Amino acid sequence: MADRPVPTPVASAALGLAGVAATWGAIGLIVREVDLPAVAIVAARCWLGAAGIGVGLLIRWIRTGEGRPKVTHPWLLLAAGVVQAAHWLLLVAAQQRAPIGTVLLVMYLSPVLVAVLATRFLDERVTATTKLALALAVGGLALLVRPEHGAIGGVLLAAAAGVTFAVLTVISKVAVTDVGGTWLAFSNLTVAGLAVAPFALMAGWGPPQASWAWLLALGLGMTALLVPVYLGLLDRLPATTASVLLYFEPLSALVLGWLVLGEHASPATLAGGGLIVGAGILVLRQGGTTAEAEVLVHVPG
Repeated sequence: MADRPVPTPVASAALGLAGVAATWGAIGLIVREVDLPAVAIVAARCWLGAAGIGVGLLIRWIRTGEGRPKVTHPWLLLAAGVVQAAHWLLLVAAQQRAPIGTVLLVMYLSPVLVAVLATRFLDERVTATTKLALALAVGGLALLVRPEHGAIGGVLLAAAAGVTFAVLTVISKVAVTDVGGTWLAFSNLTVAGLAVAPFALMAGWGPPQASWAWLLALGLGMTALLVPVYLGLLDRLPATTASVLLYFEPLSALVLGWLVLGEHASPATLAGGGLIVGAGILVLRQGGTTAEAEVLVHVPG
């Protein structure tokens, strides 16, 4: 019997990252299961996620003595956390109003937007490839945002979520050099949790429900557990490869939305999503700083 091929470390990391991204595609299902305002869902995710990652950092400090890194740009961490809160509020509101697969396809305009913003704030050059990708992305968005769509409000919220995520990525590119990915994720969740706390406490939570258990899966499982796993896998993969693998998230959301929620993707949705995914991959295939910025500190959905 011939020996089975042994997966290389890179192949194993790629498979693991694809699995993490596909798992994050289920976040929209969790949002639909929890009958709470968007601000309450975001607050719970931030609070639980920050607590979970904080416990992990505490354990690391006890074992290795590695404490908090020196922060030289605290205002960047504050800005990143506030933008993180805005991004998730827009994204959850979109997932409550539009098909979850469509929402994530629109949200994944962010690699193209990062490339555009980088030219303004990171002194990077606009290439012909970036211009073509932007044109493809705009065409894809036009197919997704149609008057007859019926969920145009949710799609527009998803587009706004993509813009805020692109801004978050550019800010984080600078901040991550200060504190590293795990500490930045902890900082973002903590600041975002504090930012939305007053609004969340005033929101109409109502009496406790069994569906709130899904918030544990969202905050502890999808965020506190999988974000460190994701960050570890990034260290073992080229930035561009990791960026392309993240497109398993919207593709997973499309499939889960169809199987679980009965959300059938129209030909126009598939065509528009294909253009957006193609535009993102086109930008990321360029490699370089933009691709690294996109994958380095991404906190999902």
